[in-house]
Amino acid sequence: MGMTFTAREIAERVAGLVEGDPDRRLAGIAPAGSAGPEHLTYVVNEKYARHLADNDAGAALVPTDLAVEANGTTLIRVENPELAFSKLIVLFVPNEDRRPGVHTTAVLEPGVVLGADVTIGPFVTIGRDAMIGERTEVGPGSVIGSGVIIGDDCNIGPSCTLLRGAVVRDRVRLHAGVRLAVDGFGYASGPDGPVKIPQVGRCIIGSDVEIGANSTVDRGSLGDTTVGSGTRIDNLVHIGHNCQIGSNCFIVAQVGIAGSSVVEDGVRLAGQVGLAGHLTVGAGAAVGAQSGVMTDIPAGEFWSGYPARPHRMWLRSTSMFYKLPELARRIGEFEKKSGKEGP
Repeated sequence: MGMTFTAREIAERVAGLVEGDPDRRLAGIAPAGSAGPEHLTYVVNEKYARHLADNDAGAALVPTDLAVEANGTTLIRVENPELAFSKLIVLFVPNEDRRPGVHTTAVLEPGVVLGADVTIGPFVTIGRDAMIGERTEVGPGSVIGSGVIIGDDCNIGPSCTLLRGAVVRDRVRLHAGVRLAVDGFGYASGPDGPVKIPQVGRCIIGSDVEIGANSTVDRGSLGDTTVGSGTRIDNLVHIGHNCQIGSNCFIVAQVGIAGSSVVEDGVRLAGQVGLAGHLTVGAGAAVGAQSGVMTDIPAGEFWSGYPARPHRMWLRSTSMFYKLPELARRIGEFEKKSGKEGP
């Protein structure tokens, strides 16, 4: 058995208040519906709190003001159970042990600078003059291009590619298959067809950013593509060249952002949103799933639909659309009665 913790020790880590047995020992985590006597779980509302009455969970993080039938479960009351639980998971499911050092199959070209306690996995290639900060881990099969800069405490997953022009600040996590600083999609029209415009800008990823598997962030054409600190990007997202993504944004799976768009701080883009190029989405705005954004969105507004409009406007339009068959039927009946049938 791994490490165990008492309910009291758990509560102290998240500034919680214990109701029940503070010495109850906990050895793992589980959902509320299947938690046993040695498990820590959490509930956020009455719907999930009902599970606690049906099983014998060891302890549960619950909101400070939620009425709960504990059934012997020790309760730990906190302001935000989900947030508290997320901080406690690593106690019971620790990250894999890192083994700092450079694997024998890794290839490092001249001029590479590695910080203290760096971990370089099997079959990694690091180009000339690249710099990797302290305690950063580079997963198997990743390619770090010449001159790339990676900060401290980063986790570069397996099979990632960071090409020349990539700058990654501290505490960034890149999941498997992320591509940074790949060429943007830029062409000029020539007499013999499209002519590629060389992409020579950088791709700068701020601190505390997480980028999901197989997502791509293009380098700038002349200037830089930037992603602000604290932003979270899901799997299969594409960010085009010269885009400026603000801080603390949430960009969900399969979003596509065309070149030179500006996404300001705190924006939420739901799954499969598409942004046309050279647009601005204002700070704190949100865009609903599968929306197609063709115009600027003011700060703080919620838009949805295709083409995207303010959410209430889109709901009204959608409602009218589904009424069209009935309206057509009624018009047809009216025309028959009036003797003026349409074509």
